[in-house]
Amino acid sequence: MKVVQFLPALKPGVTATVALEFANELNRRGHESLVISAGGPLEARLRLHGSEHIEFPMARESVWSLRHVPRLRGLLKDLQPDIVHTHGRLPAFLAWRALRREPATHRPKLVPLVDQYFSRSYFNKGLAQGDGVIATSCGVAKQLKESLSSYHEKSIDIIYRGVNIREFDSEKPVASQWQLKLLNSYPQLEGKSWWLLPGEISSSGGQEAFLHMLAKAAEHRDDIHGVIVGEVAVNNLRYLQKLESMAQTLNLGGRVTFLGKRGDMRELYATSQLVFHLSGELDASGKFAREALVMGRPVIAYPDGCAGEILQQCFPEGLVGRGDINALVESSLSLMDKPGTASFFDLSYSAAAAKAIDFFQKILDNKRPD
Repeated sequence: MKVVQFLPALKPGVTATVALEFANELNRRGHESLVISAGGPLEARLRLHGSEHIEFPMARESVWSLRHVPRLRGLLKDLQPDIVHTHGRLPAFLAWRALRREPATHRPKLVPLVDQYFSRSYFNKGLAQGDGVIATSCGVAKQLKESLSSYHEKSIDIIYRGVNIREFDSEKPVASQWQLKLLNSYPQLEGKSWWLLPGEISSSGGQEAFLHMLAKAAEHRDDIHGVIVGEVAVNNLRYLQKLESMAQTLNLGGRVTFLGKRGDMRELYATSQLVFHLSGELDASGKFAREALVMGRPVIAYPDGCAGEILQQCFPEGLVGRGDINALVESSLSLMDKPGTASFFDLSYSAAAAKAIDFFQKILDNKRPD
């Protein structure tokens, strides 16, 4: 199978990382992998693992982007891929425009990846014209069916994003030097049971619910300590100040620590007793829940986001109704006394890639002319 991935750029970030890891898995499984993008720092890593890269300028979503369609059409004719797998709304739109006039029996199959809830836009047309689509959550798939009527009869496959199990290796011990350094910087953590809330500091990050829950839980146990990890959303410093003030009002002085953005999440997961994923309903990734589960940590999340979808399949005892602080407290204390164990649910990059490749093959088999 020859697969072309089409994305804006190979700059550090979720989109490029997902594309890079998928390219590596394609090569490892004996398929031919090519990537079309505007390039970036990750290009060298892509080539190192055996994928070809073709530089292609990517404008912002505007009518001016249409000037690139003829070149893209020519590229795809020369490459003759089986699958064009797009990342993002604009790449899907441009790929659709490049392929739409090609005979159905000769053109590659277009399979967009939709990894977030989208707003109304003319550029959604590319998502609606795929031969199939991969959604990263049931919620995203539901929006596709409701907003893009063409997908009522088309194939949507739900494939949760993979986790780098080399980075998040639960078997690797936490270095004593790491823990010593952390406790030297934050002595209030020593001897405590850490309840970890990772995620961007914002009004949809769940920090307010976490603080209210922590205040109630502290009435029952004096050994728990809240650890909030994540960078402050752009232009949202006042919200962090609001949270710090709220913590004082709730008598959580010395019971909660804001660590800011960190690069040692594996160690923080490994040393926490509970991990919380309390983001808004429009969570299409479940990133922190996925990582924590891979690290073997009990996770508590709301049922109406991607994290909740995953917990429903492997750790249902961690599900709590949104906004129910008392239920959050009860579930948290219960898991502290009797930690649950998640059922096996492969969340690795390799598993996600295998599902995507199987989906591609089904599309090719179903669409292949007699």
